Amino acid sequence: MQIDLAPSLLPLFAVVMWFLVVSLIAFMGGWRSLADAYEAPEGFELDPAARFRFRSLQLRRGMLFPANYSNIMTVGLTEAGLYLEPFLLFRFQHRPLLIPWTEITDCQGGSFLWLHWVDLFPRVGPVIRLYGSIADEAWGEWRVRVHR
Repeated sequence: MQIDLAPSLLPLFAVVMWFLVVSLIAFMGGWRSLADAYEAPEGFELDPAARFRFRSLQLRRGMLFPANYSNIMTVGLTEAGLYLEPFLLFRFQHRPLLIPWTEITDCQGGSFLWLHWVDLFPRVGPVIRLYGSIADEAWGEWRVRVHR
């Protein structure tokens, strides 16, 4: 009787690869450096009125290899700052972030054809690019909170 272990190990291999890829994205994209500086406090509760689920963003350390988080991010615009948390399946090595508005040094808008975005420049970590209506709201919150 011959037992073939390869098919039985396939689910384990897939799970290990998933964790490896998610970790690599967190490291190369800059999420880990943001989390080291701006990890959300334990027990932080986001007001449902300030929560925007399934939004997209991009972390940009440079022109090469941006980390795209397409439609998996919960973005919160609070008095305390910009809150970012990925969907449950992507949270490995992606701790929730709360970046104070005063730690964002600049905001710059841009567009190409119908795509609109805002780049947020935190003091520590990569540039955070938000897309769509949440980008405009984040820019407005930043202006209100920093330029009182």
